Amino acid sequence: MKLHSKLYLLILCMAPVLAAAQSGNAATDPVDSTTVVVDSVQFDVVDFRIDSATHTATVEITLTNLKADPRELKINVYGTQLVDDQRNAYYFSTMALGQVLMRFTDRQNYLHYVLQPRTAVPLTVTVERIAPDAKRIAVTKVVFEDRAEVGRFLDVYLGN
Repeated sequence: MKLHSKLYLLILCMAPVLAAAQSGNAATDPVDSTTVVVDSVQFDVVDFRIDSATHTATVEITLTNLKADPRELKINVYGTQLVDDQRNAYYFSTMALGQVLMRFTDRQNYLHYVLQPRTAVPLTVTVERIAPDAKRIAVTKVVFEDRAEVGRFLDVYLGN
């Protein structure tokens, strides 16, 4: 078999793999978007802001369960992070989902919440002591448990 035939065959065999790698996976690849749907939960960015006077960052997102049934959402709070334009990553100081408030000092690993069907619920993540040179929050990463597989966590990246 000639060299160009072997290369053609190799390219033909690798095409599906390359196409899958190029298309990416919304659950694990960073996405520069203000709306992302993963595991039937829609994440919509409402606001990303930094208060330069207090060095506090606040991200507001709404979560909507797109399924017809209520769904327990289990957020891994230590996996959830904000990243500024200087590529500094921050853990939350406070995290509020609906009426549930969690503080970093509470030392809880997960925030549990029951999402009702087609009802938007606000998620507010606040970080204190942001780097003084940070101008904006570039990416927010939210980590939550897969609905179908207990113990498997999905990453959602929301860009500003």
